[in-house]
Amino acid sequence: MTPSAHGLVGREAELAVAAAEVGRLGEGRAAVLAIEGEAGIGKTRLVQSFVDDARSRGMAVFCAGAHPFERTRPFAVAAAALGLSPRSPDPRRAGVGALLAGTSSGTSGFVDDIQYRVVEEIVDLVETACAERPVLLVAEDLHWADTASLLTILSVTRQLPFAPLLTVVTARPSPLRGEVVRLLDDLSAGGGRSVRLRPLTSDEVATLATHVLGVPPGPRLTAMLIKAGGNPLWVTAMLRSLADEGMLRRTGDRMDVTSSELPASLSELVARRLLDLPRPTLDLLQITAVLGDAVSLREVAAVARMAPAAVAGQLREAYDAQLLDEVDERVVFRHQLVHDAIYQHVPAPERRLLHREAAVALMATGADRLDVAGHLVLGAERGDEEAAGWLREAAREASGQSPLVTVELLRRAEALLPAGHSDADLVSTEVVQALVRAGSVGEASARAEAVLARQHAPEVDIPLRVALVGALALQNRADELITVVEASLGAPDLLGPAEQVLMLAQQSWALTYSGGPRAGESAAARALAVAEQANDAAMSVWGQTALLVAVGRQGRFQEALDHARRAAALAASSPDTRSLPLQPKLFLGLALFDCDRVVEARAAFRAALDDEFGSAWWLSATLMADAQALFAVGEWDDAVPGLLAGGHAAQEKGNPLLLSQSLAYRAVVATAKGEHRAARELADGLTEVLESEELSYNAGVLAFAAAGLEAAEGNRQKAFDLLLRSWRFDAARDSRYYQRCLAPDLVRLALALGHREVAAEVADGVAAGAVLAPEVPTVRSTALRCRGLVDGDVQPLLEAVALARSTPLLVEHAGACEDAASLLAKGGMRDDAATLLGEALARYEQAGADAWAARVRAGLRAIGAHPGARGSRDRPAEGWDSLTATERAVSLLVAEGLTNGAVARRMYISPHTVNTHLRHVFAKLGVPNRVALAAVVHHSNE
Repeated sequence: MTPSAHGLVGREAELAVAAAEVGRLGEGRAAVLAIEGEAGIGKTRLVQSFVDDARSRGMAVFCAGAHPFERTRPFAVAAAALGLSPRSPDPRRAGVGALLAGTSSGTSGFVDDIQYRVVEEIVDLVETACAERPVLLVAEDLHWADTASLLTILSVTRQLPFAPLLTVVTARPSPLRGEVVRLLDDLSAGGGRSVRLRPLTSDEVATLATHVLGVPPGPRLTAMLIKAGGNPLWVTAMLRSLADEGMLRRTGDRMDVTSSELPASLSELVARRLLDLPRPTLDLLQITAVLGDAVSLREVAAVARMAPAAVAGQLREAYDAQLLDEVDERVVFRHQLVHDAIYQHVPAPERRLLHREAAVALMATGADRLDVAGHLVLGAERGDEEAAGWLREAAREASGQSPLVTVELLRRAEALLPAGHSDADLVSTEVVQALVRAGSVGEASARAEAVLARQHAPEVDIPLRVALVGALALQNRADELITVVEASLGAPDLLGPAEQVLMLAQQSWALTYSGGPRAGESAAARALAVAEQANDAAMSVWGQTALLVAVGRQGRFQEALDHARRAAALAASSPDTRSLPLQPKLFLGLALFDCDRVVEARAAFRAALDDEFGSAWWLSATLMADAQALFAVGEWDDAVPGLLAGGHAAQEKGNPLLLSQSLAYRAVVATAKGEHRAARELADGLTEVLESEELSYNAGVLAFAAAGLEAAEGNRQKAFDLLLRSWRFDAARDSRYYQRCLAPDLVRLALALGHREVAAEVADGVAAGAVLAPEVPTVRSTALRCRGLVDGDVQPLLEAVALARSTPLLVEHAGACEDAASLLAKGGMRDDAATLLGEALARYEQAGADAWAARVRAGLRAIGAHPGARGSRDRPAEGWDSLTATERAVSLLVAEGLTNGAVARRMYISPHTVNTHLRHVFAKLGVPNRVALAAVVHHSNE
């Protein structure tokens, strides 16, 4: 057994894994490797072997490690690895660095918008580098990493599965913070490999000792080295210490010890070395340890109040004692364990004092607030008002970059204030607001309620109530939200116009979605009146948006569109984009879609995706809306990737309603294609919602999906029950939003099962809805279909077909054709019936709805008509001709060298959607990577 080129002993298997993963980068597929092990076990040296190997192969290497006192700096690891600094010579890196430094203009007022933008920019930077050559991305010591860097690592690995990228992370096995554990679990679930470095065996320890000493260890030294527990760092440190203290003697061809006395741990060994240092050197060494494990000489000099040259001279003996090194003009401890030992050697009270003094000295030098904040968190004590104020300022600086860091800083500031301090309630309010922004809405509402329930400073009452209403809205706690708003509006003199509008708009949505759209309309109208009286355009957008939702839920779709147009126009002309609550172009698109204006709706969704404003908050909703529009017109090959991406984004944002809609539409597609197993797996994700005591406000589309599968499997009664419960749930709340997807199937099933009274009830309901929206073709078409089915009259059904035919909507058009054909066939008009069935068949085949198409073919055969050959959709299963139009478009752009992000922006989709299309493309073309794809594209277009 001999050490590797890097002096690694006993790591042959791990080095083989490393070599294999680096070698696989040439195949163009991403891989992830997580290395865990205790301090000193060899993680960094193993990683260095990866780095050296990658560089020797001409690969790009981005490498950085987290540091113990940098958890308050958002994106610290990612920024260090990629060189993200406003002073970077690369304009893109400088731009991201400016965002992180808070010096970039154009940032929106949305909470996580900067964080979202930085993550997307980093993903694009890495992908751009991957397009030039394979990339090794290394993030060491995740146990100290900031939350934004953890998010970045996960996003890079998720969004770049087809890039030549090897991501390597290291961590100690315990104790680990929850977010680090979740990241490691997510990396593993995504196919990442993990390596746990074990202690060296006794034979491997002997080999390491031989490598260090030049000769094998003797029996007494071998016995002593057992104390190291197989930790290579401790083995090496023991040997060097024995040599430094003259305790080694060569006996024949072996090296042995002259004494058995040696410290029992590395910490004790380091402490013993400290005793030999001059007091001034020890003092500087302790200051260095408090500042971090890698610090600038100027920082040490500033805290010590000495000239840098004098500091360098006094630290020389620490270098000679092999405690320090110098790397890139920074003072670096030889190993993290050495740093930890020196840091822990400083008594805790003195450590706190040194951290506090470091903070003061760094403040005086104009250091970044977030750098100072880390020391204040560790050094300030209760009653330190200056530290509390500084932490609050640092929290404001971090608020856009990382909401979770903001919460941590404000919690510490709150803990520092003495009991009864005049700012205590104000800081508590800031904590609540930060918790809402960070998504910790349960804790935010609990804390807000606790403060409001006791005596509190008058000036925080309204901000707390506004934050509480926001937190309750995000938890769908409508009843409590309504109560809080009513209590707040009971004292209108305390509320400014903006606060009144915010409260009323939130109350409107809560009322609308909890079953009171008329009451919601009233609240929205009040909000709009207050905003218009105050001549506040941004607040008017709140009022108009709340109003369009309330009237739209009642089925007044054209009226909702009018409000949506006004809201979009106001938002476009408003200089106060930071106060805008929503993405008005998204809501305009939704209102257009509800009026069957699908082309205009998709244009609005694309405009919404173009906007920086609101992108982080509304990305998942916009992606889902556009995917649903594609579903509606039968472009299912493009809809499904969009639904997957929208569902993924919804999951990341913690939006269960949009996630359930993604499942529902995908279940409909799977059912229509005849893929019942896949449909069942998707529908199972809807069961809890549909069987709950209180249905959610999007239950209509969920019931449509689940009932469609049940009916396809022959469970007509269950399908009927699902649809009827959802229908009556909406009817009781005066909501007509989902009538178009519920009513036709419910009427058809009711008649088939002998429930004519239910069929008549539904037909009357949709007829009343048609009166409210006569301009919308599918609303009128649905009413005519249901009336014709109930009355057995084919004429209304033929009118329904004509109306549905005027729209691009698949389910409504083909469904109307099937219903009308059914009555025509019963009346003996088989040719007319066959014509309509052929019309339905063409739509189904174009969408790939094979099971629905088979149903229509069976209907044609039943009336003696020949279905004919399959339609034009039947294409090869593999090869260039097997690709859909969108897959070809993605392939062409990728072949041009565009990154996923650039392709996504060009095509108005998400990088996740691009990845989904690429998976399909690679499988159909039988290519392993983007380079091979580019070759196929070139050949196919010669």
